[in-house]
Amino acid sequence: MGSSLPPTAAIDLVSSYARRRGADVEIVLAKPELSHGNQGLSLTLGKARVSVPASAELVEHDGEQRLVARAPRSRLTDGTWSLVLKTAGADRSERVDARLLVQGDRPLVLLWGATGKSSRLPDRHSRLTRTRRVAAVGGAALDRVLEVLPPERAATVRAGARTFARRVLG
Repeated sequence: MGSSLPPTAAIDLVSSYARRRGADVEIVLAKPELSHGNQGLSLTLGKARVSVPASAELVEHDGEQRLVARAPRSRLTDGTWSLVLKTAGADRSERVDARLLVQGDRPLVLLWGATGKSSRLPDRHSRLTRTRRVAAVGGAALDRVLEVLPPERAATVRAGARTFARRVLG
């Protein structure tokens, strides 16, 4: 089992979130550690070769700083968007340790990590399981057909069918 603790990041991942606010997407990054100061902030959302600028401002909430960014929802297509933060006067942009997941009318999701791991199917979808399933269904059908034969003859046919199935199904 993996850990449910968030990875280390330059923001508080647990308190950060994304939501819809009217026709906009609002992204709130809690306790941002800004390495280049906090003047002239801009956030850009990127996916493939598309980038969408978002207005960004630093606000004080309950004694803690939050970066609040807004972008038009209509400009964000379904998929995972990276977040890049730039400060005025800084030479380079910083990739935020989170991504935005957009899925149609579903709620927005702020994912942990600047990049994601590749997806894989659960083990229950493996070839071995499918093979066993085919063998079980075929064996059950064969048993129904062999009910009309004498038990010794049915056992011989069943053994031959099992040998053939092992060769075919691997």
